[in-house]
Amino acid sequence: MNFILQPIVLFIQIYIWIVIIATILSMLQVDPRQPLVELLNRVTEPVFHFIRQRVPFSVIGGLDLSPLVLIIGLQLISSLLTGNIFIAIIGIISSIIYSYIILIIIAAILSFVQVNPYNPIVQIINRLTNPPLRFVREKLPFVVIGGIDLSPVVVIFALQIISGLLQKMTLALLAL
Repeated sequence: MNFILQPIVLFIQIYIWIVIIATILSMLQVDPRQPLVELLNRVTEPVFHFIRQRVPFSVIGGLDLSPLVLIIGLQLISSLLTGNIFIAIIGIISSIIYSYIILIIIAAILSFVQVNPYNPIVQIINRLTNPPLRFVREKLPFVVIGGIDLSPVVVIFALQIISGLLQKMTLALLAL
């Protein structure tokens, strides 16, 4: 990689981590007057605001997806600079799939324990995972057996199949 591109790619990767940290802190509702939180907001909020104005689907049902849009965009720019665009796109999709699998596992665990349904993190997890789980329950009513809901297993299995196909596509692209 060119010595000029290396610092740019490094800056992009650092900014991606800054976005991730700022997003986690906002989800945890940390006091915004803390110096670190103020700094992170000053660095990320202008870009989030720009994305919210330009991308119509960046806020869905009160859930702000602008950090996710920004991370995907930055990862694509980084991949363009390094020349691995198709493999990077497949990698991003695979990462999203694995993140979603983790969310489904967390949602399944939360369904077995008593949690506060008004907790913002619980509400976000439910908003993100309930639509596909509800779809599976409606289309495959036999996945609820004796009060035990197996729809998370079905969704995870389907996502694993998709992820496996993406891995095969990556190997095929590398072989070219």
